[in-house]
Amino acid sequence: MRAFAVLSSNCAGRQGLLAEKGISLYIRYNETDFLFDTGAGSLFADNSEFMNISLHKIAFAVISHKHYDHCGGLIFLSRIFSMVSGCCDVFHTTDFEFPEIPALRSVPVDGNSQINQGIRAVITESATTEGNIKEASIVVEEILFTGCSHAGILKILEEAVKSGPVKTIAGGLHNFDESDLEMKKTADAVADLGIKKIIMLHCSSMRSIRFFEDAGIEVKLGSVGNSFNF
Repeated sequence: MRAFAVLSSNCAGRQGLLAEKGISLYIRYNETDFLFDTGAGSLFADNSEFMNISLHKIAFAVISHKHYDHCGGLIFLSRIFSMVSGCCDVFHTTDFEFPEIPALRSVPVDGNSQINQGIRAVITESATTEGNIKEASIVVEEILFTGCSHAGILKILEEAVKSGPVKTIAGGLHNFDESDLEMKKTADAVADLGIKKIIMLHCSSMRSIRFFEDAGIEVKLGSVGNSFNF
């Protein structure tokens, strides 16, 4: 089975679930379950319990970058594995100072690499107001999962397709500050690189939807509680 569920994002999709400024995805690829980001706090764990998802069974976790709304829940992931006397490998970029907390094992990733069979990390770097920041996106077969896309979705996609085709993007696009012209150029370039579908989550501008759709890309909005097959 190949699917993912939204545990944390900016909007909730059904009653009983809560939203936050952050993102966390539970991804199942064949026999491997893993977590992509933990959101800002305990919400990903609370929502997963409501959704009957057992996080202590994941094979590993990936943290896209060091901003709190993507890694703030690590302490709660630690508690989950501590309760079952387990240990979880956490892949992360080399500029992230991994906290010393129980039941989690730091696994730094420096450069594009395969982290599990059929699952690879794509590392990009960009300048922000707080200095350069590295970000890990994940490619599972032909779907690209992004945390915030600080480097720009086009730059990340260009890195991702070096190792194989990508047809779907799911995650944050961080494109609020783009002008209409920039959004159109990005949408056209993304379509030219083979993208057929985008699932928008977290920090993505709704204004960009029409430009992606005009470029022939199907756009879906993802909310907490939603599940998608791929």
